[in-house]
Amino acid sequence: MKTIFWLITTATILTLGYLFYVDFEIEAHWVILIFISLNLFFWLVSYFFSKKVFSQTIYLVELIVYFTKEMFIATFLVVREVLSLKSRIQAGIISMPLDVKSDIEITILASLISLTPGTLSIEVSEDKTYLFIHAMNIPEGDVDKIKSQLKNGFERRVQRIFN
Repeated sequence: MKTIFWLITTATILTLGYLFYVDFEIEAHWVILIFISLNLFFWLVSYFFSKKVFSQTIYLVELIVYFTKEMFIATFLVVREVLSLKSRIQAGIISMPLDVKSDIEITILASLISLTPGTLSIEVSEDKTYLFIHAMNIPEGDVDKIKSQLKNGFERRVQRIFN
């Protein structure tokens, strides 16, 4: 009963926040409100039928926020490197062992890495145990640090969504 109260409270606060923010003379705002309300409602209802779907949604939002943060940081670093007079680039290719197993998980992980400025997924090994990545800058040649950041960042979050 306590959980239902918090779910209803959360939905009400989010809806009221949107209501105070928007000018409803524009019809598109009504459509957006209905879309958000229906999605929020079905997400909250999913809590009762499948707690896994409920938590996967939270993990997906966490992945999106993490990716956005990493993209801004990487963009800043690439721009700083391009505009600097002295180049400190130490590019290299990294072979990262994969903990994700399914094709969709590997595809999402490789895409997230490629979308982040300064890194590019090159290839997946035939047995799907390694992902080869080109990194624009490997500070002090510390490949293990880059692997650790990718595994603890993107791979862990992708894996949580699908498991």
